Amino acid sequence: MKIDGKTAMYAILGDPIAHVAAPRLMNAIFQESNENKVLIPFHVHDNGLQSVVEGLKNIQNFKGAVITMPHKTEIIKYVDEVSTEALRIGACNVIKRTPDGLIKGTLLDGNGFIEGLKKYNYTLTEKHIFLLGAGGAAAAIAFALCENGIKKLTIYNRTDTKALLLIEKLKRFYPSIDISYSNHISNDIDVLINSTSVGMKISDKPVLSLTNLNPNTLVADIITHPEITCTLQKAKELGCTIHTGIEMLEGQIKLIKEFMD
Repeated sequence: MKIDGKTAMYAILGDPIAHVAAPRLMNAIFQESNENKVLIPFHVHDNGLQSVVEGLKNIQNFKGAVITMPHKTEIIKYVDEVSTEALRIGACNVIKRTPDGLIKGTLLDGNGFIEGLKKYNYTLTEKHIFLLGAGGAAAAIAFALCENGIKKLTIYNRTDTKALLLIEKLKRFYPSIDISYSNHISNDIDVLINSTSVGMKISDKPVLSLTNLNPNTLVADIITHPEITCTLQKAKELGCTIHTGIEMLEGQIKLIKEFMD
């Protein structure tokens, strides 16, 4: 990769940042298409997010950034303009800098997850989904699931009030879908999705017991490193089909690139 004075700069902002796969995937695309662009990881703590965003506004060759955990909700406060979807959900996972120095954001987690499933011709119509988590990525996925014809959505989060607020919001937009809270995974679900950070550490254990899963359940995770998380490993042992976080990220890459360009 050749970097010179004409190189367009892209970033990914997160904390931690060592695990992210976006730089590898995005830079490979830039190289394959012979584009003079590079994406680099920025390790940004919560208390530095605002000043980083303000600084990016003044970097003329900064074009855009992917936003990852834990900044997807907080960054909404610091962007100049957000899409309707991002505003409705209250989270943002990609930003771009306009030529006049404004920062605009949108949320592509949900659509990226759906694109990853479509790659394997997996449809969600009339399915029962169990979603672990209620943060920014989880909310985006929940809305995307509801937009794709699911029959039932069950949500669990360690802070139950956060999950209940998400459920309340979803019910306002999708009154015909059965949406509820549970701390128990039943054996009748079609898809289990871990959208929490649990699984990033080797010592982690699944958020909830997976012993009730039947082999027909698709088990997905949004974590990219390690690719096989504790949730996915346990699902494999139970004979379930698994879907890694890399699939979701790859599903998002085209959408992210289109938005930032």
